[in-house]
Amino acid sequence: MDRPFPIITMSFTAILLLLLSVDVAFMLLDAASFLAEKAALISDIPTELKITVDGALPEVLGYVKWAIIIVALVWLAIRDLWSVPFRWALVFLMVLIDDSLQEHETIGAMIADSLPLPASLQSQSQDIGEVMVFGAMGLIAILLTATLFTRNGPVARALSIRFMLIIVFLAFFGVALDFLHQSIRLFTEGSFAAQFLPQVFALLEDGGEMVMASIATAFVLTLPGIESMSRRAKAVPG
Repeated sequence: MDRPFPIITMSFTAILLLLLSVDVAFMLLDAASFLAEKAALISDIPTELKITVDGALPEVLGYVKWAIIIVALVWLAIRDLWSVPFRWALVFLMVLIDDSLQEHETIGAMIADSLPLPASLQSQSQDIGEVMVFGAMGLIAILLTATLFTRNGPVARALSIRFMLIIVFLAFFGVALDFLHQSIRLFTEGSFAAQFLPQVFALLEDGGEMVMASIATAFVLTLPGIESMSRRAKAVPG
């Protein structure tokens, strides 16, 4: 019983399915509310239930997931005297701060005002600024974790590869899809597609981030300590 919190005995699959059921419920509710509003069945969409609204219930649950991950990794680092989970805790702390305070939007807007962009790109200066902020965050994450892939042994490497994949997919939904979402919103403005396409991409973007947070939470809550992982690594042939 060497998980971060041994009181949680559910399997990775069980925890993930539980979290995903909540995520999917919010996504379906968001989509159904949007369609109901377009069909004039309701006058307004409850903002506290929308996954695309900052500070709404789905967003707050996302903050809770990142906080659980950070606390679990810090505790694992302290308990096992192991720096690897602590370094990844710092990466996820950066994710939580950005997610809750929208730092990439705030700093991105500041950068956008000073970018010497041609007139054709001025309308996308905010998006370009945000991508630059995400790039800086990625560089910080690399500086914090780069040696974990080469110098800290097979256990640290295996753990870090999984966390890296989570961050990469999170970046795909939070950066690539966000950029595409804003571009589509701009190019479809005034057309019939503007009523639906931006909402679809917003749902994919925020829904994807929710799912990745759930996967990361289930993974960390079922993560064994360094001794168990070392035994498993030694038991693998080759």
